[in-house]
Amino acid sequence: MTVKSKKIDIKMLTQGMYISKLDRPWIETSYPIEGFYLQDHGDIQKLSALCRFVYIDIDLTRLRIDISQLDSNASLSNSSLRTSDQFLSEKPAPYETKAQTVKIHQQQFKKKQLRRNKVLYIERVPFEKEFKTANKLYETITQIAADILNQVSSGKDFDIKQVNQAAGVMVDSIIRNPDAFLWLSRLKAKDTHSHNRSIRAAVWAIAFGRYLSLPKKELTELSIAVLLANIGKVRLPRQLLEKAEELQGSELSAYQKHINISVQLLKKTGMFSKKIIATIAAHCERYDGSGYPRNLSQNEIIFPAQIAGLVCYYEKITNHRNSELSLDATRAMEHLYKLRNNQFQAELVEEFIQSIGIHPAGSLIELNSKEIAVIIEQNEQHKLLPKVMILRDSQKKTVSTLKILDLSTLKTDNGISPRIINSIPLDSYGIDSDEIINSIKKADKNWIMRKLFS
Repeated sequence: MTVKSKKIDIKMLTQGMYISKLDRPWIETSYPIEGFYLQDHGDIQKLSALCRFVYIDIDLTRLRIDISQLDSNASLSNSSLRTSDQFLSEKPAPYETKAQTVKIHQQQFKKKQLRRNKVLYIERVPFEKEFKTANKLYETITQIAADILNQVSSGKDFDIKQVNQAAGVMVDSIIRNPDAFLWLSRLKAKDTHSHNRSIRAAVWAIAFGRYLSLPKKELTELSIAVLLANIGKVRLPRQLLEKAEELQGSELSAYQKHINISVQLLKKTGMFSKKIIATIAAHCERYDGSGYPRNLSQNEIIFPAQIAGLVCYYEKITNHRNSELSLDATRAMEHLYKLRNNQFQAELVEEFIQSIGIHPAGSLIELNSKEIAVIIEQNEQHKLLPKVMILRDSQKKTVSTLKILDLSTLKTDNGISPRIINSIPLDSYGIDSDEIINSIKKADKNWIMRKLFS
């Protein structure tokens, strides 16, 4: 289906328009994702400082504002687009549920501005050094998490020291270099066991908290909360957890009791802080009040719980139990972006996208050279220009010599800079996690990973 777009002078913008293209490359701007609705005057001012003209998606714009006077051949003028609030459409965008539908001009969310602390984590251990450590730690943490769930499932007391140990080593590693654990989390994403889900969500939480410069103590508490957030589910009937269709009625109510079960289990130990327990108690609440168990909204949800809820949701949509419903990293970011100020605070979503990038470490991508690569390490200044390892050539055949490229510095002989054009699922072209890890081990010593397994 062809996207219908219209070139618009920057002076003619109004809220409700869907911006599909700029007069400059997206990667030259701070926008975390390509394509968005103009929500307010601030969005318009930001665009005005960057562009002279933009393109709007006609179909998506029509969902929000009345553009009945426009046709594909008409040029825009002051009279051709009515911008009064009375013309703002009440029809929801495709991703909005009935409960989320709100007129844009009536949205009066009380936004809590994110307080960015003074940057605490400037120094980074090189990825090639941290990965070897993280690889061993990940296996240890996986075993600890599995043991904890087994103990709780059997009605036994779990080892709290093990929880603190797992959280501590994860925080220390991610502080040194977040990409190593993020990379491992992506490669192990096919494992849908509950303890692996909890580990991956905790990794996202710590990496995001590091990006926000949260103190180490807060990172540790956050990681413990996310690791144990769903511990109560092991006490639920298995049929509730494994049911394919969406739960409703009494089954949904029974499922949602996992929050109170988790809270009671942790309170019983007397070993966890009030903040950890409060974070777990509220991590399924949502910014618009649609969550559970107490239907809290906006600033009623403590900040760590907002982070926990966001990362757990991201883990869910990227690693769905039904693999056909899983979203790749790029589509997941687009989905999250559409939920701003509905299920999650807008500023929180935007910062999360900025923190891990549209293509997180460990993602498989296709370059404009038609080569297939895996992202090794993020470039903090240019998220769309990371370090990658080439696994398939332009004919999609296994490469004879492994290469690691820094897209932010590489220039080709023909003057065309390499760039990412697509995000693809793991297992594409026969590439699995084992091949990626083995490929790193075999990487040419002349490349950046030469000391990885020394």
